[in-house]
Amino acid sequence: MEIREIVSYYVNNAAETLEVSFRTLDDEDNQLRNDEIPIVEISAFGYDIIKSDSEFLDEFSGDNDDDFFESFLSDDIDYIDHQELLSFLNEYYTIYQEKLPKSELF
Repeated sequence: MEIREIVSYYVNNAAETLEVSFRTLDDEDNQLRNDEIPIVEISAFGYDIIKSDSEFLDEFSGDNDDDFFESFLSDDIDYIDHQELLSFLNEYYTIYQEKLPKSELF
């Protein structure tokens, strides 16, 4: 089992969970898998996928458009490191195969 693509994700700060929709290599294009994973489990695996505004801007340091990015950012927005999320999900579902959600038609 390997995740082919992450379709969407959302950090639910109130519930301290990550809601994620994705497809595995075995899924068709009209199928999705949805899961809700506690943030504490992601941290327990050693992943830091949620980035703050300042961490997000640091990736663009040296870019002449820093003011452009700052104008769109606010303190209540979380940014997800897509590659870290993909790595985490592949590791998580390799270890916990029984937690892999069933695919659903959408």
